[in-house]
Amino acid sequence: MIRNMAYASLSAASAGLLVILFILAGRALGDAEFGKFSFALALGTIFETLMDFGLHQVTIRAVARDKSRATELLHHTLGVKLVWATGALAALVATATILRPQWDVRLACYLVGGSLVLRSYMLTIRGVLQGLERFGWDSVVVAVDRGILLLFGAVALGVGSGLRGLVFAFVAARGTALALTAWITRAQLGGVGLRFDRALWGELQKKALPFGLFLVVLNLYSYVDAVMLGVMRTDVETGLYTAAYRVYEGLTYAPAVIAAVLTPRLSGLFVSDRAAHRRVALWGLAGSIALALTIGTAAYMLSAPLIVWLFGPAFAGAVPPFRVLCLGLGFVFVIWVLHAIAISVNAERVLVGLAVNVGLNLYVIPRMGANGAALATVVGELVSMGVLITGVGSHLQKRP
Repeated sequence: MIRNMAYASLSAASAGLLVILFILAGRALGDAEFGKFSFALALGTIFETLMDFGLHQVTIRAVARDKSRATELLHHTLGVKLVWATGALAALVATATILRPQWDVRLACYLVGGSLVLRSYMLTIRGVLQGLERFGWDSVVVAVDRGILLLFGAVALGVGSGLRGLVFAFVAARGTALALTAWITRAQLGGVGLRFDRALWGELQKKALPFGLFLVVLNLYSYVDAVMLGVMRTDVETGLYTAAYRVYEGLTYAPAVIAAVLTPRLSGLFVSDRAAHRRVALWGLAGSIALALTIGTAAYMLSAPLIVWLFGPAFAGAVPPFRVLCLGLGFVFVIWVLHAIAISVNAERVLVGLAVNVGLNLYVIPRMGANGAALATVVGELVSMGVLITGVGSHLQKRP
């Protein structure tokens, strides 16, 4: 557990490379162009969930319970994704075309969507590695992906290619990273490949459906704010809110480390040692709460100097929404661990937080802009946490 936690921490720490890229983009593009980029990335991230639709989580659990099927499951999952990725990318293109008339924003959405298809395939490979608890190689895959993305993106911004150059860099970087990941997979899992078995595909998708619905809603209420701001307000406000949200999101990688390590371990314990499963789950929850109190307090107190230092004085307007988001860190930290527990006990629940988030956004974004979007996110997280507690609570109370 300690070794796996260390490797997962390295993976999470590499998210700092993405934060650096977003900071460079904000400073180079300015608030309005950064807002366009943020809209494209938020819309693409929402549709990225449809490209996987729960297969990542199912793969981790299945491999953790039967490691001999790792290569077989990898090849079948990659095959299923051909269908999901094609449909999701087509839906993204149609949605972007309808929502935004500006050609540069549409192009950004199309290209970001293409890069996310490539990342989705890397996610499948990571799922198998995590199921096998090979967190060392998983951290290598993550670091390679993010390092190449930072390099390509920084070069594009450095030569002054603007928004268009940055989104083209995303596609090139993700293609390069996927090729290197495939090479790593050959050594660890015998290489990538596609297999077709109608019965197995149906079984995989049936088991993935609850996870897919859960994650679709999770991503929607996490990123719909930026999309709605881009449609209902201005690109400047979208950029300010995204700057705040990206820093906030970076802080949530702390519980993501705990959840990444707990998911395969809890999945295995649930079928072998229920008492140990309950004990590890409760320790995970306690650790996430302690982290939330520590990180949330520090982030709120240092919000103004932190945002201005990272993005520059032009993004001072991002401080108020960031402070609102900090109030929700406790909720999202607990959600990460509850999600890992839900996966392990087959008790996935669709988050109703989306309905709350979207409903509030429709009311507060026209009136409060970025601050309203942040408030809606926090309320949605609170409701989602309550739903998950209800969903997994009965399983944790049961004695073996």
